[in-house]
Amino acid sequence: MQTAAQSSVNWFWLIMIAFMFVVIFLPARSQKKREQELKAKTDALQKGDQIILANGIIGTVVGFKDEALEVKVAENVKLTVLKNAVVGFLNDRTANATTEKGGKK
Repeated sequence: MQTAAQSSVNWFWLIMIAFMFVVIFLPARSQKKREQELKAKTDALQKGDQIILANGIIGTVVGFKDEALEVKVAENVKLTVLKNAVVGFLNDRTANATTEKGGKK
């Protein structure tokens, strides 16, 4: 037969395990989902799409190489960057801003 002290200790560990699950695994799951969405969008890039690179450079996709993109950032200036450097899409920001203001997407 368990005493009241043993029962409260068991409840404590059960609550701690649940708390750890919420704090560690749920945010990791949502982060992985965002990474998968970004990878899918990056794989679906086409010429003419405007992208945002990790260092804040905004450019237009003008070509593709194996795991890299050729990005035009200014007149007669092209950069070759890895697909991993893409952190956002300028077209998505515009669409999101429009929907937040009550417009149609």
